[in-house]
Amino acid sequence: MKMRPARMLDAARLAFIEQTQPHSAHWGEKGLAGEIANASARVWCWEEEGEVLGFLALRLAADVCEILNLAVLPSACRRGIGFRLLQQALKDVRARGGKTVTLEVNVTNVPALSLYTKAGLKEWGRREKFYGGKEDALIMGIRL
Repeated sequence: MKMRPARMLDAARLAFIEQTQPHSAHWGEKGLAGEIANASARVWCWEEEGEVLGFLALRLAADVCEILNLAVLPSACRRGIGFRLLQQALKDVRARGGKTVTLEVNVTNVPALSLYTKAGLKEWGRREKFYGGKEDALIMGIRL
């Protein structure tokens, strides 16, 4: 088991993983490749026995980080992969001078809400009808 930075060769696998999760950002292979290439972004992969099982994408500008996308294969869910990705990402952001981390999450995404709360993020606000004009987004954050 290891967490590592994503490489361009991972983009297709990451796109496959995000398609398995209805609440992921659904950037597709091209969008994920763009994030991997973006100097202000970090895309982390969780790999076991040579297979990528999950990923987390974030951007850091000045001292503010936004977590943009997180997905784990359904067959690998409930094993702590998302939590370990999130913990390591927070450590990396702190080491790079980040002071605040935020994200948006669909109010109906109960597993993600549980994960983010467990990691110490708190609700900071709400965007009404943010997802498809129907479902609210919670804005969550943590000060490092």
